[in-house]
Amino acid sequence: MNKKNAYLFFSFFLFLSCQNELKDNKPVITELQNETLKMYEQGKLIFLEKCAQCHNNNMITDGTGSPLGGITKRSTKEWLRAYVRSPEKMIEKNDSQALVLLEKKRVIMQGFPDYTDAELDQIFLYIETTYQNNKI
Repeated sequence: MNKKNAYLFFSFFLFLSCQNELKDNKPVITELQNETLKMYEQGKLIFLEKCAQCHNNNMITDGTGSPLGGITKRSTKEWLRAYVRSPEKMIEKNDSQALVLLEKKRVIMQGFPDYTDAELDQIFLYIETTYQNNKI
């Protein structure tokens, strides 16, 4: 194989590699459809209205509140729902996760007792999708 053919082969190989990498790293939001996309949009509205004052929108770096990316992998939805609704109660019950958060930030998060399970699930979907996009 001469140098010109070797260069063309190598260039083509690089092009294919990059295409696969881009395909694998496409933003997660582009994969959401129908009902899931609606849930994401609702979660975004709630997050921006109620959560963004304390938690960083990129879900990776600290704000006044902890970074939220990956929360559904670190805790169960039941625990997350209980904590979001009433962090004070969780601390009063000596819940180990709640106490770690309190020690880390030295601030008790405001509770949101009126959120339904569906609204909280929408927020969690928004958080995790945004986190996945920002990790890319």
